Parts: sequence; structure tokens; C-alpha cells
Amino acid sequence: MTKYRSIAFDLDDTLLDTSGLLVPMASRRACEAMIAAGLQCSLDECLQMRHELAANLSHTEIFTQIAARYGTNQEGKAIHDALQEFYNPFVPAHLPMLPYSLENLETLKSRYNLFLVTMGSYESQVKKIKALGIESHFKKIYILNGFVGEKKNSAFLDILRLEGHQPHELLSIGNRLSSEIRDGKRAGADTCYFAYGEHVGEIPQFPEDHPDFTITHHKDLIPTCGL
Repeated sequence: MTKYRSIAFDLDDTLLDTSGLLVPMASRRACEAMIAAGLQCSLDECLQMRHELAANLSHTEIFTQIAARYGTNQEGKAIHDALQEFYNPFVPAHLPMLPYSLENLETLKSRYNLFLVTMGSYESQVKKIKALGIESHFKKIYILNGFVGEKKNSAFLDILRLEGHQPHELLSIGNRLSSEIRDGKRAGADTCYFAYGEHVGEIPQFPEDHPDFTITHHKDLIPTCGL
């Protein structure tokens, strides 16, 4: 019998193919915004540098490095406008889920308390969740704002408080070693790394960046994690 009582899912590149469906256009709009603010490079150069840095850095760090490398007479505006464009992408009314992820939610909902823990622009994350049509699968949805220093461990600790169980009875699933895995570990939870999207290749920075389980496809989630 599984030891878990609650499961916390990430959204972007865990349930939704954000890297494939939304990032290309969001990246283009972000780079166009930087060029409009005086960035001294071509669109292709900006896009290439963003792609090269995506695995290991936040987009605040990425756009700051792009501005530093190529130069702009409005550095603050260039970075601000790029972040606004990147984290507020156009979201279609309907989006597909990653293969087998909906089946997992439907199966696991009858066995565990499911939570969605995501970070980003509140309005954009709400649009993505509605476009996927998955609100009803979760007992509670957390949308955190990294720009004001929020971390996912605050949501994980809140889940433990609300549910009244031990940290090791929570499983955190996501695609970022520096977020769902690290913050999950720091809250005392077990973690499952979903190696998918443009952050694959992220280099562990702390001992907590090493997951208990690693999968590359949703069909492997239940057997690998013993759910």
C-alpha cells in the first residue's frame, strides 16, 4: 500500500506542454520587447541566447544577461517588458494535456488528495488551468508569484497543515529541480522529477535538488512512484 496521502502537481511542462505550445511565441514577443527598448542585437540572436540559458536560469536572470551582453540604453525597461511579455502569453481557449496526464489525474483523484501548485502570472495561470479544464481534479490550487519571492515550499507546508499528515506522506511532482524538487525536499516531502521541456538538463545546485523518482512520461508515474 502506498505511503502517500496527498500529491502536489506542477502545471507548466508537467501537465501542459508549455515549452512546445506557449514558449516559442512568448519568447519571440519578449525578445521583440527588448529590441523595442533598445537591445542591440537581432531577434534571432536574442532568441538563441534565451534558449541556451533556459535550462538553468530564471527568466529574470536570462533577460538580465541578454541585456548585459548586447547592451541597451533602457536596461530596466527592456528586462521589465520582456518579463511581462514572457509571463503573460496568449493562451488559447482550449489546450491539450500532456499524453496520459489526464488519465493519471482521474485515477489518482480517487486515491489521494490532489493539489495543483504552480508559479507565474496569476491571470495567465488561471487561463491555462481553464483551457485545460482540470480545476475539478484538485482539492486546492496554489498560484505563487516568484517575483515577490514566493516559493513552492510555502504551498507544500500549507498542504501539510491543512491535511494534518506527515511530510513524507506528500509527493511533489514537477519538471524543475530548483522548484518542485528542491522546495518539496525542503518541506520534507518525497519528490518525482518529470524530465520534460526546455529545462531538461538543469544542473543540481543543492543536495535537495536530487529527486526520489524520475520519469519522462506520464505512463510511468503510477508504477515508478508506487501509486
